[in-house]
Amino acid sequence: MKRFCIIFVLLLTAGCQGSDVSIVSQRETRVVVDSFIQPEPIEELDVLISLDTSGSMHDNFEDVANGMELLRLDIERLTLDYKFGYITMDPTNIGYIGPYDSSSSSIDMLMAPNLLPSTGYEEGFAATYYFLTSEEGFNFPRAEADFLLFLISDENEQSSISPEIFQEWLQEQFSEVRHDVVSITQLEGSTCGYAYDVGYKYEELAVLYNKSAIDICEEDWSVWLSESSYLTELKDYVNLSEDDPIPDSIIVYLDNEAIYGWEYVEDSNSVKLDFVPDNGALVEVGYQIYI
Repeated sequence: MKRFCIIFVLLLTAGCQGSDVSIVSQRETRVVVDSFIQPEPIEELDVLISLDTSGSMHDNFEDVANGMELLRLDIERLTLDYKFGYITMDPTNIGYIGPYDSSSSSIDMLMAPNLLPSTGYEEGFAATYYFLTSEEGFNFPRAEADFLLFLISDENEQSSISPEIFQEWLQEQFSEVRHDVVSITQLEGSTCGYAYDVGYKYEELAVLYNKSAIDICEEDWSVWLSESSYLTELKDYVNLSEDDPIPDSIIVYLDNEAIYGWEYVEDSNSVKLDFVPDNGALVEVGYQIYI
């Protein structure tokens, strides 16, 4: 969430409304406010992995399996009422395996991607839609469970469904619960694959969920799986959306009260808190940039 205030000589004060004024420069500046709300505790969670099982993806199955097992360990710190399911990206003949839950062994989880049938189709949006509206898939997400979708492919999404339409449908499908989407795909400048295989549609979907896609070409992206959803991660930092903030202008609020237990980390362009905010807490970081 961003709010913008155009100012000329005023330093950011409490909510851009305070009476104290400091002169920082005669240059024009813009105020940016980045924020997040710490998620409420999870009680039930369903995780669906829509996985590209074409020939070029087989080398990634170990990373997928390891990442999902790491994610499961993170989830079990929050709830034991969860389940995982895997589908292929072939909307004409969807392969499904699962569900895996707290009674499933680590071996079950590590073998799961390899048990899906191979397919030449790479239509993650369409396959997810057809599965969740099919007789088998309709009952996979439970009515009161939060829902987390992974879309994992080393190529672009190839169905006729746009990211905007797909997100709108997901929002309707899960209007009564919280849901989130994680895109893992080949990005521009990736170190593997071909330039024309960039997963632009998966990237666009990630942006619609206020995040970035994960690069499938990284040597070890499995840890990112467990950190990429607001449903499973309690954050103690805020990544700033604008580069080169004026350090002296940064101010941090917790539930609308200014706090001082934080530091600005220039290398990551983020504000690191000295504590982990409670579930449901609103954290806001306001700062100025030169324009």
